[in-house]
Amino acid sequence: MRSGEEIQAALAGFASRWAEYTGGERAEAQTFLNELFACYGSDRGAVGARFEDFNASAGFMDLHWPGECIVEMKAPAKAVSSAREQVKHYWEESADEERGTPAARWVVLCNFAGFEIWEPGRFPKSPRATFTLAELPQRYEALMFLAGPALVPSFLEHHKELTAAAASTVAALYESLVDRSAAPLDEIQRFTLQTVWTLFAEDLGLLTGSPLQRTVERLRQDPTRSPAAEIGFLFRVLNQKTNHNRKDLLAGTRYVNGDLFRDPAEVDLGREELDLLAEAAERDWSRVDPTIFGSLMEGLLGHDRRWELGAHYTHEADILKIVGPTVVHPWQARIDAARTPAEALRLLEELARYVVLDPACGCGNFLYVAYRELRALEHQLKERITDLAASTGQPLPPGPWPYVPLSNLRGIDVEPVAVLIARVTLWMGHRQMIDRYGEAENPLPLVSLAGIAVADAVFAPWPECDVVIGNPPFIGDRLIRRALGDAYVERLRGAFDVGVVDYCAYWFRRTHEHLRPGQRAGLVSTNTLRENKHRLASLDHLVRTGGVITDAVSSQRWPGEAKVHVSITNWVKDPASPVTSFTLDGAPVDGITPQLREGVLRDEPVRLAPNKGVCFIGCQPTGRGFVLDDDATASLVAAGDGDVVRRYLTTDDITDSVGAGPRRWIIDFGTLTLEEALRYPRALAVVRRAVRPEREGRPELMRQWWQFWRPRPRMRAAVAGLDRYIACTLTGKRLLMVWADASWCPSNLVGVVARDDDYAMAVLASGVHRAWAWARSSTFETRLRYTPSTAFETFPWPTPDAAGRDAVAAAGRALVERRDQLAREAGIGLTELYNRVDDGAYTGLRDRQRELDVAVVAAYGWPAAVAGDDREVVHRLWQRNAQCSLADQVAPA
Repeated sequence: MRSGEEIQAALAGFASRWAEYTGGERAEAQTFLNELFACYGSDRGAVGARFEDFNASAGFMDLHWPGECIVEMKAPAKAVSSAREQVKHYWEESADEERGTPAARWVVLCNFAGFEIWEPGRFPKSPRATFTLAELPQRYEALMFLAGPALVPSFLEHHKELTAAAASTVAALYESLVDRSAAPLDEIQRFTLQTVWTLFAEDLGLLTGSPLQRTVERLRQDPTRSPAAEIGFLFRVLNQKTNHNRKDLLAGTRYVNGDLFRDPAEVDLGREELDLLAEAAERDWSRVDPTIFGSLMEGLLGHDRRWELGAHYTHEADILKIVGPTVVHPWQARIDAARTPAEALRLLEELARYVVLDPACGCGNFLYVAYRELRALEHQLKERITDLAASTGQPLPPGPWPYVPLSNLRGIDVEPVAVLIARVTLWMGHRQMIDRYGEAENPLPLVSLAGIAVADAVFAPWPECDVVIGNPPFIGDRLIRRALGDAYVERLRGAFDVGVVDYCAYWFRRTHEHLRPGQRAGLVSTNTLRENKHRLASLDHLVRTGGVITDAVSSQRWPGEAKVHVSITNWVKDPASPVTSFTLDGAPVDGITPQLREGVLRDEPVRLAPNKGVCFIGCQPTGRGFVLDDDATASLVAAGDGDVVRRYLTTDDITDSVGAGPRRWIIDFGTLTLEEALRYPRALAVVRRAVRPEREGRPELMRQWWQFWRPRPRMRAAVAGLDRYIACTLTGKRLLMVWADASWCPSNLVGVVARDDDYAMAVLASGVHRAWAWARSSTFETRLRYTPSTAFETFPWPTPDAAGRDAVAAAGRALVERRDQLAREAGIGLTELYNRVDDGAYTGLRDRQRELDVAVVAAYGWPAAVAGDDREVVHRLWQRNAQCSLADQVAPA
């Protein structure tokens, strides 16, 4: 699934391409809509949206997505609003009662240059959003349902450019103060956030008379005055509970509260810094988006100078992939089901008690979006009460009706500055929501947000809540010790008893244990949490202890410095009634497995005894000095040391070199003792000079400094006596199998299968094994990480008769020979070859792959139709693995 960042980038190109279109509606409407769906990572045809599908009384719909969306296109010369009456008839007639298909939820009117988006079932009097094509990249959240019907759109104008500009000005001020050490760092951080809130409060009318802006102007006019004293005095006044009846520059100040201004910052500002503060004061802070601003401030105050301000923030569309399924959808269903004013009022009272916890809250943007959506639900419930009273004739319940209090938002973060930013973010949002949805607590004094606290949430107590949401830290299992220390890791091991896994896994376990029956949670994680030991410690655990995964995104990019790929998981614990609705990657499915694939939970496949000792990871030298070019190799061979020089096969050789052969050489002493290695003095001298210095300070590498770090003796024994073995890529977009000469040394990014027969190669090169590999291996971003223990050792081989075995071997031999011939003739590697196949070239090679897949499927005794159906293949292999484990048979031969 595409992230918000990727959708926005795609729409920028889309808007540019169509900016000058002046033709008719029929000429290019279908191309326009196909491209629009594609920008959201969606295939218009695949999701069931059809062109000119439905003949209503007003004519044919330009696009009809049954139950979801109607799009009516007009020529650029016509106003968007001209289609309203026509589309009203389309919408009314789009319901199909016989098939149980409701009227489309969304209606889009478009004239190529502008959009109107309607939700006529809920808001029939006015469009939810209106914007131009040029504004589309900034308003893309309004059409998020194009990425998947379960995704929650947002119709707010976020003023991203204004927010980024405001943040940039504040960043310049902050960095200037830090660069010249104007005060201790924590005081500069407090000064920055106290300043930001005050500017915001001035523009929202919380502090009349613009006391900060006027103070800054006086300071600029009179350089003898002290900015530290005068701005610091303003901040102290804002912390005073006495009535503020001042008539000087501080007229209009009010008591804020002791949380934000309890420790007023006093920082001296130079002339240029005062100018920056004056520039910031000129911004319209009433339109600043709290989520974006909070993210940018967290990046600024929580990172070093290498962090680029404005480069990364979590798009609301991505936050809503958690807040939508976990908070909004369950409440929306209950609101829609209310039938009397009293019933709706009881829901409103329950909503006002609903507590949201983010145990890794960071800058608070998840909490802010949850608060905003809860206020929207509250507003909708109040309208529902009024409408039900009018439609049923029942009395309107007496008021005042409750509201969702800001203190219902709880959070935990280990960084004090993040907690302060989160509070400021929510205070800003609180005031904005009063303007949007009506009364709540008085905005001043500020609501106490002591429920957002500083602590290490992995171990600290959590407050009681109704739902858990958030984005826990991303730290891989191999980096935890370096990032957090040995003592912390041992504490994790003792507390959770699951070994060392991705840091996110512990948050999932802690979250699930904290939930009560019927409660929900939604968390972001690295996408490795779907795999192997990480999954067993987290997603498998929660599903096996009463959790049901209801909505998920299997993998998408996430904004940040590392550009990691993440998964998003929403679940309910011990639901009172069976869950019947599931959404995976924006599309409805029958169920979701802990691997975040469509299906139901099954027992883990077991490693099959006959497969053990066959598949290995290649050698890991750990020392660049082992690797040789042709000239160095020739010199060692001429000196008589050729016995310890071998061709060195890497993944890049398999994917990119013509013939998939090695392009370099390597000194390989195998498991020789130092006394034995001394028989090759020239090669040993190279290693002593080029490798040993790199290993200084690492005792585990120095013990046998002349050998590879991992020489793989079991692999060497397994291939001994073979003329060739099967080598494969361990990481990459494709799983490629090639023949390797037995004399070649495979790198640690190459898999080694100790088989030399065409039958084994054929089965492993088939789509059947490829489907199993993708189902049972881990991934890196969007690339496969083939793992011998889970992908090969669990793979149940077919048991054909002699004729079937020969047919498989022949089909595999034909494929490999034709593949290698085409690559040699074109002078390209296998990656480029298959890229061309994907583009439509070499159709004969595709045919041979199909012939092989059909032969392998037949060897299992399955119908030919199974070939190419990866889901069915994996299902059957899973069942076969269980049968094989019981029978302890089926060797890979």
